Order: sequence, then structure tokens, then C-alpha cells
Amino acid sequence: MRTACLIVSLLAFGCGMSYRPVQEASFDRLIDQGCKSRSDRFSLTAQVNSASRDTIVLWDGRDGSRTLAIRLPDQGIGSRTKGVFGKSRYELGLERLEELRERGAPVTFAMRCEGEGKAPLADRFSYEENGQRVEFEF
Repeated sequence: MRTACLIVSLLAFGCGMSYRPVQEASFDRLIDQGCKSRSDRFSLTAQVNSASRDTIVLWDGRDGSRTLAIRLPDQGIGSRTKGVFGKSRYELGLERLEELRERGAPVTFAMRCEGEGKAPLADRFSYEENGQRVEFEF
């Protein structure tokens, strides 16, 4: 019994030590330095320059020559099948991103690095609408 408690305590301590909360990244730093470590998770608030099924191009709203491409996760078979019977979450998300692009609204993306030289992978985005936080997950 004591051994089991010790193992659980060590696991909880080890897990607690490795947890790092997601922090907001600077758009300029990400443009200049890119992703470094595959384990980096961060959020970034920017405006949408363009959005397609695979890639979203972001910009800071000031300098149109400084953009950042981010990727979306691959769609599973369920998402592609859903598209046959109605709109999938990818289609709904892309429609909303297009609306936000037209309004010039800031959007916050939760992302992770996939390694140096690769575009970050976004798994969700959020924005403010009528004082409420709206979130989409891919």
C-alpha cells in the first residue's frame, strides 16, 4: 500500500513539474524567430489575411508585408463524411474566419510548434462577439 502511494505521489509530482501553461506569443518574435521546439505551445492574437482548408495566413493589422502561415490539423474521415450531410466544423470555422477577416477583428489562435522550419499547427481559435468569448476547435 505504501509503495502504491509513493508511486502515485511521484507521478503526480512529476506531472506537476512538467506542466507549463500556454502563453501569448509576440507576433514579431514569431515572425523573426519562428518555432524552435516541437513541444512549444502558445497562443497568438492576430488578424486573418486569408484562410483555406489547410492554411491560415495571419498578419498584425499594421504591416501587410509581415505575415505568418499556420496550418490546421488534418481532417478525420468523420469530418469529411459530415461534409456530405451538412457543414463540418472545418467548413463552419473557415466561414467564421472569413467573416472575421472582412471585419478586421482580432482572433486568438492556440497553436503548437511542429519543429524548426515548420509552420505552427493551430487546433482552435477564439474571438470576442457581443462581449462574449466564442471558441472554435478543429
